Amino acid sequence: MSLFNAARTPGRIALSVVAATAALALTACAAPAANSEAPGGARVYENEFGSVELPETVERIVSVDFYTPAALLDVGVTPVGVVNSYFTDTEGLAIPLSYSEPIRESDAQSIGEYYELNLEAIVQAKPDLVVATQDFLPLDDPMRAEIEKIAPIITFNARDGEAWRTRSVELAKILGKEDLVLPLEEKYNDRRDEIKAKYKDLLADNTVTLFAPMETEWGTYSDKHFMTPILRDLGANFREQQDDEVNPDGFPEWFSYEELGRLANADIVFTLMNTPEEQLATLEKNTLWNNLPAVKNGMVFEYINLGPTGSFGWAMQNLDSLDERLGEVQAKLDAQS
Repeated sequence: MSLFNAARTPGRIALSVVAATAALALTACAAPAANSEAPGGARVYENEFGSVELPETVERIVSVDFYTPAALLDVGVTPVGVVNSYFTDTEGLAIPLSYSEPIRESDAQSIGEYYELNLEAIVQAKPDLVVATQDFLPLDDPMRAEIEKIAPIITFNARDGEAWRTRSVELAKILGKEDLVLPLEEKYNDRRDEIKAKYKDLLADNTVTLFAPMETEWGTYSDKHFMTPILRDLGANFREQQDDEVNPDGFPEWFSYEELGRLANADIVFTLMNTPEEQLATLEKNTLWNNLPAVKNGMVFEYINLGPTGSFGWAMQNLDSLDERLGEVQAKLDAQS
């Protein structure tokens, strides 16, 4: 299953807290955010996840999610602590190399994975601020109280269509880096609008779905999932999902291959990149799969690799990848017309 489908379990949280204590003897659309003065020169940052008192100067930042390091690097700030995937994903399977390589070349240290944070490592990083997303460190996570003893936590959304943009812009404001993020935003908007116009008819006339075939089950990512924000921002029309296809957290529900007929309302099917060849081969022998309109019409394509988006720079890479992928779709449509 995708790296981005996992969730930190209560058991893992509890074990992590116990281990760290012993070692130390520790979805909704983005609401307007604001800064206000607090006693002693501190600042208060407010968003839909509450108010956080910040130190007057924020220099050392720990990120406990996949996305924030990219947004920080975009404005010239290197976090002092990041999840371990920034060190282990040396092939760029989940994180663009343009972001993981600078982290590995810096003095940043691993603070464990998002599902099993190393509290002692967070302490050693000496952060002024910890940044998290709601899905990787929920407000009711027992780990939060322990981390807040080390540094204040700012929490951002991760799932709505504007989450990556909001996170990038708000972090720049917090750090006084607005002058660096605004040109990146303008560049992204220009490139997005260029691609949107290029494939206007394709996007308007077809419904798409992002299909995740697993060994014995399958699911589809909704238009609100963080795997699809740039495709959605381009104006793609996603197939209408049935109510039981998405769980309350916005993640796919999983179905047996006997229910592949649900995908009959998709004109174009994108499959997750790096799906094992044996799973694709099994699909090709499935009668229900072969009877789907998209499959009959040859409208099945591999999706881009880095769909989750952490920053404007990351989004630009996804725009380029989607330009290439939509070009393949357009070429197939042109050949059939």
